[in-house]
Amino acid sequence: MRKKGGFTLIEVIVAIAIIGVSLTMIMQLFSGGLRASRASCDYTRAVVHAKNKMEELSFNPESASGTFDDGFNWKTDVQPYKQTEESMYSLLQLKVTVSWGDALRKPRTIQVRSLKTVSLDEG
Repeated sequence: MRKKGGFTLIEVIVAIAIIGVSLTMIMQLFSGGLRASRASCDYTRAVVHAKNKMEELSFNPESASGTFDDGFNWKTDVQPYKQTEESMYSLLQLKVTVSWGDALRKPRTIQVRSLKTVSLDEG
């Protein structure tokens, strides 16, 4: 009998199984990269929002809260900081908290803190 060249059924099944496992692993790597990219984008937007709110807070230091147009929430807190009695100035601690998330992910939060010097006759 003459043997014809070609692949057996077992060789084809093994090759398909190896390709299937390889493609599954590659797809998981891509989805993990997309999740990391999304998280990085969210953190970057949150930091930009917090920076903008901190700039507003330095001109008008008062506690408030609200929501940005893109679904991020913000909260500002202004508290007196340590003050010496003989000083003509006082320090205010400014804190901006930005939070975001949805039903599928746990909520995320960042905080930015700063100090502001104000003269005692300003408030």
